[in-house]
This record gives sequence, structure tokens and C-alpha cells, in this order.
Amino acid sequence: MERFVQRPDVARVLGHGDTKSSVELLHGVQADLRILPPERYGTALSYFTGSQAHNIRLREMARQRGLSLNEHEFSHLEGEGAPILCATEEAVYAMLDLPWIPPELREDRGEIEAAQAGSLPQLIRLADIRGDFHMHTTASDGLLSLREMVEAARARGLRCIVITDHSRSQRIANGLTIERLLEQQQAVRAIDAEYSDITVLHGSEVDILPDGTLDFPDEVLAQLDLVVASLHLSLDQPREKVTARMLNAVRNPHVDIIGHMRGQLIMRREPADLDMDVVLEAAQTSSVALEINANPARLDFGSCLCTARAEMGIKIAINTDAHSAADFELLPFGIGTARRAWLSAEQVINTGKLTDCWHG
Repeated sequence: MERFVQRPDVARVLGHGDTKSSVELLHGVQADLRILPPERYGTALSYFTGSQAHNIRLREMARQRGLSLNEHEFSHLEGEGAPILCATEEAVYAMLDLPWIPPELREDRGEIEAAQAGSLPQLIRLADIRGDFHMHTTASDGLLSLREMVEAARARGLRCIVITDHSRSQRIANGLTIERLLEQQQAVRAIDAEYSDITVLHGSEVDILPDGTLDFPDEVLAQLDLVVASLHLSLDQPREKVTARMLNAVRNPHVDIIGHMRGQLIMRREPADLDMDVVLEAAQTSSVALEINANPARLDFGSCLCTARAEMGIKIAINTDAHSAADFELLPFGIGTARRAWLSAEQVINTGKLTDCWHG
């Protein structure tokens, strides 16, 4: 406990004891540490990983069985008999005649009913991701060369990547001109030919400009393996205008993925005020995929919105937007968002076998 409250990233200590301490971290998040005997671990773990609404449902189900449930144990409502301790989460749910429910689903959004019906989804796993379709090299604002990014992706176990450096209007990010873009394409083709265990494709993260046009003309976009269209500029435009910009990109036949749709940088930049109902309807009738950007600062899609996309049959990509080798390790954040949205591997385009990987 002493080491926990004395961590360098602790802003202030909210509570400190022998078995329970709470701190506020430098970035404002509260962190708690609990110490408990192994035989009580399952009950505590299920309690602290479930939302309030989910936990209320579990307590109601316990009462229907003549039991009381809290973070420590099951006990008999009539006070007779010893408390029932659960060392695992599986044991907790078994007491309620339920299969284990993944933590990401514990929001009281139908997961209990699905568990009772035996229809919980097979959620996407980190191991299911075979490709990453949004990343940057030193050609724009990345930290690694083309070859270094390929090697980093191979080390991560990826089988297919798309190089998507910034387009020309992103001068602050050393965006590529058309000439540089086409030169890079030749370099990508050459390096792809060197590897048998990874496919390296060429694309671009193309700006959706303030007037609604894309940063490269269609005849250039048509030459790319994959196009990620993203908002970076004028995010504060009125809803009608910024939505119209997004619709132009969604409906463009050369656009494959909409990157970090609302453009938010959490705690740094507010998101664009998109009319999401209109955008999702347009995406539903197009071939475009919408991105879950795994960068924690860009996780601006709530799980409910992700679920809506999935239910509408809209294709989804989980990308790291990597600018360095370390950024590939951000992928679990995107996977977590997808799991909270009840997504399976089949609903995400960069999963499956290499032959199923995106080829533009």
C-alpha cells in the first residue's frame, strides 16, 4: 500500500489503509487498490468491473434466489447459513444460473438476457487482428522509415499493412504532394516484393477539406490501394456544414475508410459536431468502413455508437494510426472499444486470413 500511494504519478491520496487505498492520478483519473483473500476475489472482481446498472441486476437476481450479493460475498437473506464465497467470476455468475459475462459487456444493455438465452457474442480478440490500415512514416509525421514500419508491423505479427501518410494540405505534418505520393508508391511496391510474410499496400490519409472536397483528386485516389479520409481542419464548423463535408467523403467511391470520424483529441480538441444519424445512414448505403482509432486520445466513439454501426451492418476497421513502433501496442484500446460494442471478428475488416485482408 505504501508503494501504491507513493507512486510518482499520484496527484493526491484520497484514502489510505492496510487493505484499501484510493488515489487521484496526475491526469485526473482515480485509481483504487484493494487487498482481499483469494476466496473472495471473484466477487470483488465482478463487482468492480461491472457498471452500477449491471451490478443492480445481479443483486436483483440474487434476491430472487433468497440471497444478498455485495462486493464480498453472497449471504442468505434470512440470515441462516454461512456466507457463500466465490474465488472466481465464473462462480459468481454460476450462482445466478448464468454463464460468465465478459467485463466489456457489463452495462445492462441486454447482456444478461443474452446470457440467459445462450446467445452472448463471440467477441473480437487481439489475436484476431491481422492487418493495420492506418499508419505514418517519416515521409510525413511518423518517426520511422518505411522499412522500419514494415519491420515493426512484422514484429507485432501483422500480415497486412497500409502506409497512409498525410496528404498535401497537412503542411504541419509534412503532407505529401501528388508527386511525392506517387514516388512513395513505387517505394512501397518495391519493399512489398521483398517480403513473403507480410503484404505492404500503399494508401493515403486524405484530408476532408473545409469546402468538402478531398485533398487529392479522384484520378489520384484511384491509383491508391486504400484511402483513409479524415477531418483535421475546421472542426468547429456548424453541424450542417461539417456533416455535409463528411457525407461527401462517405459517398466518394474511392474512399475506403473514414478515419477518427469526429476528429477529437480527448482533453485537447473538441470533436466536430456531426449529425451522426445522417452520417451512419449514408455509411450504411456505401462501401465505406468506419474506423475505431486505437489511439487513446482518439477513442471518441462511445460503445453505444459502435454498437449502432454494427447493428446497421456498417463495416468497421480497428487501426492504430501508428506513428512509431510503440504505437502498435495501442491496439488493445481499440479492441476494448470494439468488445464493448459487442463486435465479433467477422464484423471488422482487418481480421481473418491474409487472403481476406483488404486489397482496395
